[in-house]
Amino acid sequence: MKIGISINEVLRDTLSQMDYTYSKYITGKDTTITRDEITSFNLEKHFVFDSKKDLNRFLYDEASLEIFGHADQMVENLMTKFNMFLVDIEEEEEHTIEIVSREFLRSIPSTLFFLSKLGCRASNIRFVKQHDEEWGDLDVLITANPEALKNKPKDKISVKIKAPYNSDVVGDFELDSILDFIMDGALRDKILNTKITTQEQL
Repeated sequence: MKIGISINEVLRDTLSQMDYTYSKYITGKDTTITRDEITSFNLEKHFVFDSKKDLNRFLYDEASLEIFGHADQMVENLMTKFNMFLVDIEEEEEHTIEIVSREFLRSIPSTLFFLSKLGCRASNIRFVKQHDEEWGDLDVLITANPEALKNKPKDKISVKIKAPYNSDVVGDFELDSILDFIMDGALRDKILNTKITTQEQL
């Protein structure tokens, strides 16, 4: 089984770093936006730019390294535990792990820097340009991305990492953190052994 794991808001605390960088370069003062206040996946509703183009330029060109490269892990020591999980999966030889992320322009090398600085040992990394491309040939996708969750193909398993901006989207499984999947073997087995049934199969 091929398991995909999104980077943003699953492994990487992108939103907190976006808030910090926006405060530093755009407003010049602390915006005090917390994760709980970001209730929409549309960042224009929370960070003021003249246009979508200006927001994208800030994200993927002007401040990419600071936002995507210098962001922190979602929780302390997450990458250490994730690397141990990767070793266990490789030893079992039943599943393949792929890290997947929607990236553009300078956010790609910035994301590689983020993974490198934390010593991420994942050997399969895939960058996509569209949300629905995150699925690729995956059997399972662990993500906080509401657009990826909405575009789940038939017979696939979605694992939603809960966030205020994806509360109106359902996943086959919903977790507070990827640590639940990494550390709880019984839960992991339950997820990976789930058979998704379509109406045509009933």
